[in-house]
Formats: sequence, structure tokens, C-alpha cells
Amino acid sequence: MGPDRHPGSIWRRLLNGFPFLLCLSILLGGLPFFTSLARGQSIVTTASATNQPLTVTAERIDHLQDQEVYEADGSVVVTQGSLRLTADHVTINALPGTLTATGHVHFWDSSSDLKSERLELNVNTEGGVVANGSMFIRPSNSFFTGRSIRRLSEDHYRIKEGTFTNCDAKEGEVPAWRFTFDDLDVNAGESIGMKRAWLCVRDTPLIPVPTLTYPLSQRHSGFLIPTPGYDNRFGLHYQQGYFWAINPSQDLTIAPSYYNNLGYGSDFTYRYYLDRRSSGQWFASFLQQTKLPNVSGVEQVSSDERRLRGLISGQHVQQVTDTLLVRGQASFVSDRQYLQQLSNSGAQRASPSGESALLATQRLPYGSAYFLGQYLQPLNSGGPDTFQRLPEVGYVLPNTSPFGMPLLLNLDTNFVNFYREQGFAVNRMDFMPGITTDVMDIGHVIGVTPHFKYKQLYYTRGIQEASPLHRETFWAALDASSKLSRRYTGGEGGSFLHTIEPSVMYEYVPGSDQSQIAQIDQVDDLPKKNLLTYALRTKFLEQQLNGQSFNWLDLTVAQSYHVGAVQTRAREFTPGVLPFLGSLTQPLQPATVDVHGRKMSDIWMRAVIGNTAPEFFRPPGINEALGRNVTSGQMLPPTNSYLSVDAFLDPYRGTFSQWNTDLRVQQSNYWYIEVGQRFSHDGNRVRRGDIWNPISFNEVYAPTKEIQFATAGGGFRTPWGWTIGAKGYYDVKGGRSPEFDVVALYQNPCKCWSLGLYYLQFPDRQSYSFMFSMTGIGWTENFGTIVARTILGPLLVGDRGLPWAAPGGPYGRVQNALPVQAMPLSRY
Repeated sequence: MGPDRHPGSIWRRLLNGFPFLLCLSILLGGLPFFTSLARGQSIVTTASATNQPLTVTAERIDHLQDQEVYEADGSVVVTQGSLRLTADHVTINALPGTLTATGHVHFWDSSSDLKSERLELNVNTEGGVVANGSMFIRPSNSFFTGRSIRRLSEDHYRIKEGTFTNCDAKEGEVPAWRFTFDDLDVNAGESIGMKRAWLCVRDTPLIPVPTLTYPLSQRHSGFLIPTPGYDNRFGLHYQQGYFWAINPSQDLTIAPSYYNNLGYGSDFTYRYYLDRRSSGQWFASFLQQTKLPNVSGVEQVSSDERRLRGLISGQHVQQVTDTLLVRGQASFVSDRQYLQQLSNSGAQRASPSGESALLATQRLPYGSAYFLGQYLQPLNSGGPDTFQRLPEVGYVLPNTSPFGMPLLLNLDTNFVNFYREQGFAVNRMDFMPGITTDVMDIGHVIGVTPHFKYKQLYYTRGIQEASPLHRETFWAALDASSKLSRRYTGGEGGSFLHTIEPSVMYEYVPGSDQSQIAQIDQVDDLPKKNLLTYALRTKFLEQQLNGQSFNWLDLTVAQSYHVGAVQTRAREFTPGVLPFLGSLTQPLQPATVDVHGRKMSDIWMRAVIGNTAPEFFRPPGINEALGRNVTSGQMLPPTNSYLSVDAFLDPYRGTFSQWNTDLRVQQSNYWYIEVGQRFSHDGNRVRRGDIWNPISFNEVYAPTKEIQFATAGGGFRTPWGWTIGAKGYYDVKGGRSPEFDVVALYQNPCKCWSLGLYYLQFPDRQSYSFMFSMTGIGWTENFGTIVARTILGPLLVGDRGLPWAAPGGPYGRVQNALPVQAMPLSRY
């Protein structure tokens, strides 16, 4: 809850900026001007210290000079700027500095509204009492009522025998929920405390609340709403978190949890933003396993039933100087099967390794230098013989013209120490200078650019011998490109721009012996190259009068032609094939098979068709459905309705060797669908690009079996307040679904509470639970929250009262989250 969610702003306007201090200036030193109106009304007008005139209008105004009292009777209206107070009778007593308003008292301004039968204010003490009153705060949509509302100090208020809610109930309607209480204590900007309260739904008391305290500020220490759940393999789950706001720039969340069929533990999340140069976020999860997880791959007769398991992950960003940036990232799990058995994230369950890295980048007057330390913890692949970069140092110089020469020089050099626990270590020195020129125009139609790079590699040892090795090669290329465009004027003043960008590149890399070199990464794999690659890109751009522009079509077609000899052997694409040298966890020379090379590569096509950036839109029924809490003029971000295609066409067989598509269609925030498929024909796999040119097809991988995979998802709103969505994954060839998610969210008409349900189907278990939120109080959060937000988020942009933090805030306020990146790894 934000700092506006309390009545302090009302009192400050009443006591500091509104008429009552100004009334004293009228009574004690001002020269009021009285006018008798034809309809029997009187007006007092005076200037104020704020340079805004104060006007008191009433049917009758009497000034008792001996007592220094003003009496205003009958339809009294006091105004100053946008502030307004109305009552049946107002008495201003100058000597004690008090003001008393009675009878239909109503005060309002642009952000607050107060009504009562009697209002008493003491200007000297800035204290006051409201009898049988109500207060409404528009920015936070908070509504208070009470038999008496007393201001004890500048930030302290006490309300007796009243109610509190954030619902948008209309005048005379019963709100969906509200608290009734005997005593409510408000510390402005800090917290609200209630005693002897009841949570009422449709004014029916349901839950007794002997005492309740919750924060008004966005960051305040306290217990979080508990999150229960159920998993058919792990059993009932309960987690209770405590949020500790250590200081304005640091916080810690401690969340103990319990699974009745697995064990107990706790999660810890520490976030900090020390200054603009230093920030970070760390996550730790520990589980005391008391029973073996009942999932696939775990034998229930294992002896390691009781053990401590967990993970630690996080990152830190440090801007040491204006030119030196340090980023650290850590990821460590207690055992290789931890995420695969316990994580609810498909990406984490399939992750090959956990990565920990330290990267320091130093900008220099010319180029930049870097230091990298990287450690990979094997999960689904790798082992103790996996090579680690401990460390790597390098220097990069982008194209630079020395001494005003017409040539551009560049340099990329690095040194790596490859270390591993088992097996030999090796050092590699890579030195690659290059030379090129600016684009040379030919007839202002074609631009030609030559390139040349020399690559020198040094190794401290080979695969089988410990003696040093070196390798030299070069890359020579010449590319020619052009751009043709034509503009078409639309009927309503807009325009369409059609562009065609053809290009051709020839590349040459001589063959060299790499049979004695450990193939650790692509730097070590430099096959010969005598290749001609053409590409054609065409775009159809719409430009509107309001300045917006978007592509209706973005199509790229590319193909390579072997000028010299064709490929005769190809690397195995499928993991798990025993290599020539090394192990399955760390190949040194990968296995290869004979292939029948061809002059022409497959034709690559990539297209994005449709309106990928439509105009902003307002949610339907914004004025009616969201009521008073809607931010005036709020616009929602763009949605996407497009088809993307990424495919390879085999020119020899006339069929597609690969065909990948994604279709997304969304109608405002009523509904959307997403459909995707992945298809790879049995046979060779095209290898896209290399370190020289990312759009070239010089090689293929060894043949693999056919792959067919499909995804589908979507969501829709119903007229009854429910928003429903689902997403599924299906392996067509395997005939199974690795994951299927179903979510639903109910929001009552005034969006002051919501209930979410989710069901997750994994290959070896099911998980389901619920989410609940009360606007202004808080919400539950679990892994289902992430799934529901991902699936239903496109339809709920701009909504308030959601069971997760959303753009603009869960209650329509701006978030003040620590500006650090998302966690790189966690169990959920």
C-alpha cells in the first residue's frame, strides 16, 4: 500500500493549506469585503498568503466583534482554488483559533473526500475531531467510516467504531468486502492497526480478527500472506513468509515452507540497492528432505532419504568507476538432480548446467578490456572433466581509422586458461587483427566492402601430446549490398514504405589441420570455407500521421553456394554419441560421419507477417468496470497479432527440411491465441553461420531423426468476471505432453478482490493451488502466480487488484522495486 492510502492528506489540506489558517488572517488582520446578494446571500472574500482568494458564501454571515466570532448560516460554501467545504453552519472563533462546521459537512478536493455531521478543528494545535464521518482517498481508493475520527498528531489518527474498505461500491451499495472494527490506529505512511475487527463479505461477518497490523508503505517489515498448495507427489504445501525492510535500500524475505510428503525448509531472498553504482539480489532455498521425492527416476528404496538439499543463486552489479563495470553471477545446487526432481520450471528441469561467472569490463580510450571467470556446475550434462574458463582475459578494438587513414583496423584477442578437475588443463592464446574499409559506392547503387582477418592460435598442449601447438589461418571476404525503396501515400495521409535490400558475400578460409587440437568451443573449429552467400530482405513499413510506424512484412531469404569442394564429413548433432577422443561429458574431438555434400545449401527463409505494433487501446468498459480508481487517460501497451516463420527449404528434394512457425492473434483485451510448431525432417541439420559470418551455411550436422513438436495457448475474458487461459506442449512423435497449464482468475466487478486457480500437469506429477488478493491488503504468491501472470497477463494490462505485481502497481500505484535483474536461477 502506498503513502497516499491514509487520511493524512485531508488533514494537511484542512489545517495547512486550506481556509482555516487563512480565516485567522481574515479575523485578526484582514479587511474582509461583505456583499449582500439580491437572493439574500452574503459573501466574504479576502486574499491569502497563497495568493489564492478565499471565499465564504452563506445565506447569512454575522460578525460578533466583541467575541471575535464569525457565524455563517444556511448553505455555507467555503472555497479556495480547487478546495471546497460545504455545511449548514460554520462558526469561526478567532481567539482560540477554532472552526466548527455542522450539518451535512462535506470537504473535497482533487484527491480526497470527507463527509460528516460535525467537524471541529483547532488551528493552533492542528488537531481535530470528526463525528459520524467518512473519508475517501481517491489515489488509493481507500474508504474509512467512523463514529469519531480524531487527529492526535501530524501523522497519527484514531478512528472509533468504523469500517475500512478499498472496494468501489456505489453510494448506498454494500461493498464486496470490508473490515468492521472497534478501534483503528493510523500512522500516516507507516501502518494501520485494527483491534476487535471482523472481515465481512457482503456485510456478513466471516473471519474474526482480534488484532491486525499491515503496512501503508510499499516496504514495511511484517508477515506476508501465507501460500498453501498441493502436489500429488509432494503432498500438501504451506509457506509463510516474513518481509524485513532492513533500511530503504535493503530487504530480506524469510519464507519457511513444509511439504507433508517431502520435508521442510525455507527460502531466503536478499535484495539491495546501495547506490546507483551497486545493487544485487540473492536467493537461497534449503530443504530438509524427510521422504524421497515420488517422481520419475527416483527409486523409493534409496538409502539417502533423509538429507539436506538446496540451491543458492544471485547476482551483483558494481559500477566501480565510470569506465569499469563488474558483474557477478552465482548458481549452485546441492546435487545434480535437485532442479530436475523439484523445480516447477520446465526450463530449469532441462537445464544442462548451472553457471557462475564474474565479468569485469574496462572501457579504454581505444576499445575495451575484459576479465571473465566462468564455472559450469554439471546438471543434465557435463562432469568433473568439463572445461572451465578460469580465467579469460581479452581486449577488443572496434573499427578504428588510425591517423586519418582510409583503412579501418580492428582487433580481437584473448587468453583463456581451461581448467578441469579431472584430465589435463590447457591454455589458449587467440590473436585476430583485421582490416576493412568504409562502404565504397559504385554508382550510388551498390556498396562494396572488403574484409580481411588474420587469426593466430597458440595452445600449451595438444590432445595426446603435452608439447605446444599453434595454428594460423585467415578470412578474406567481399560483400556487395544495395537498398531500393519506394513510398506510397495512403488515403488518410499516412504512407507505406517498401524496401528491398539484396546482398552478396564471398568468403574464403583456407583449410588447416585441427586434428591435434581440443575442440572446446567454436574458436577451435575453423573448417575451410570457399563460399558465396546471397541474401534478400524486403520490408513493408506503414507510417501513420501520429508518428507511429510498424512493419506489415519483414522477409529475409538467404542461401549459400560452395565454390570449391563440398563437405564430406559432418559432426554428430545428437548429444550422447561417443566421440573419437574425450568422454561423453567432455568431447575433445567430436564424432563425425560421412555425408554426401551438395553445392547448394538449403534456402533459409524468415518472415514476420502482420501488425507487430498496433496503436494503443483502452480496456473495454474502463469507465464503468474500474470505477473511481481508474487513472484518467491510462493507455495500455501494444499487443501483437502476427505470424512468424523460420524455415529451411531443401532445393534438391523440394521439401522443407525445417519448418517452425508461431502465430499470435489478440483482440483488444478480450481474447488471444498463440499456436506454434517445430518440425525437422529426418536427415542433415543445417549449421547456421560461424564466427566469421552469422548468415552463411557452409556446413551441415550429421543426420538426425524427424522431430515434431507443437505448442498452443491462449486466454479469454468472460462476462462473469472470469479470465481463463491455458498453455500446452505436445511431442507429436513421442505422443506425450511434457507440460500442460490451466489457469483461471476471477475479479469481482469493482476489482477489489480476486481469486486465481491453477493446474499444472508435468510428466511425473500434478500441482494445483489457488491465489487470492484483496486490494489494499495484499496477495498470495507461489509458482502458479508466475504461470498465471504469463498466460493471463496480455489480457489484464492496466487492471488493478491482481494477485501479482503489475505495471502501474497492484493497486494502481507506481512500483518502487529494486532495479536489479531477475534471478538467474531458483527452484520456482
